[in-house]
Amino acid sequence: MSFQMLSRISLTFRAALVLGLICQTPLLSRHAQAHQDAGNDLRKAASWHWPTTNDFQDHLSSFLDQRQATQEQRAGVMRVWSSGANLTGPAFLEHVLDTCSLLEPRLADLTSQIRSLKSSAVALKDYPWLTSDLPGWLQDAVRLACGRAYAQRKMYDEALETLSGLELKQVCDPASLLFYRASAEHHLLKKNECLANLQLLLQRQDELPARYRQLAQLMQADIKPLEPDSLDEIARMMTDVQRRLDLGRAGQTVRDEEDSIVKKLDKLIEQVEQQAQQMQQQQAGGGQGQQGQNAQQPAGQPMDDSRIAGTSGPGDVDQKQLDDRSAWGNLPPAQRQEALQRLTEELPTHYRDVIEGYFRQLAKDRSR
Repeated sequence: MSFQMLSRISLTFRAALVLGLICQTPLLSRHAQAHQDAGNDLRKAASWHWPTTNDFQDHLSSFLDQRQATQEQRAGVMRVWSSGANLTGPAFLEHVLDTCSLLEPRLADLTSQIRSLKSSAVALKDYPWLTSDLPGWLQDAVRLACGRAYAQRKMYDEALETLSGLELKQVCDPASLLFYRASAEHHLLKKNECLANLQLLLQRQDELPARYRQLAQLMQADIKPLEPDSLDEIARMMTDVQRRLDLGRAGQTVRDEEDSIVKKLDKLIEQVEQQAQQMQQQQAGGGQGQQGQNAQQPAGQPMDDSRIAGTSGPGDVDQKQLDDRSAWGNLPPAQRQEALQRLTEELPTHYRDVIEGYFRQLAKDRSR
């Protein structure tokens, strides 16, 4: 059995144990709270604006001078540029890249790779001409497009690294910068940074593309109640480990995250066990008090309905013979399915799948 398989079984076992102990924990209703928060907290004046072709007109003219464009080239570029006068957001970012690609064939090729499925293999550091031959504002546009592609392909670490340092006042599409930063931070559980970017983004929520606005509100509602060391956080960390493994990454970062998950699960298990012990002690103390009251019951008087009889027997019980056939994996299929259904019937679907997967693996291992 591989190291990854052992790690997954270990994590699943701990998760199943925690879920079995606290399966009565009520669920949080996040999405209902989201819309209320979005309406109450984000009514301030927006601190960023939508750039237009006019804002970047001087930048483009300087780039034409730098490339020593002929009059014919200038006329063609400016004709294409003026056609995007009313564009904003993601459409304007694409317009900037397409227009400037007319002057730089290497940029056209790179932009095509970023937009295609090959973007996961693109590393901007492998293109030194970006910093030597392109102006800063155009470099920012390329970085924004590449960071967006990383985020869309669940490469969130690369997305944050690529988008770091970009300024809202300088990029041609500040909405995409905020949205994809927040998206990567949401998946990497960077709660404070994510909420800060979402708050900025939703300052112009009525003007955003519908998918940006709706997903931003959902992300805000989803991550706001997240608490450190909670079962919610642990489940998200397990999902992130799976994402990294799906990308073919099983290095030190994954192993460190798995170690952190194990520690958090062990901590939760210890807390739940302590709570269970305290409840047992309280119940035992209450039972002794009831027995003391029953011992004082007058002879010949019937017991009250609310009291527990204080009588006692010899305490002899039949000893049950236990052997290997009492193990979960050896139960008849019908009984095993019934027991599993009773254990998981009150759990949310996501958590129920974790427990069922664990017991299926356990039964499979015992059958070998």
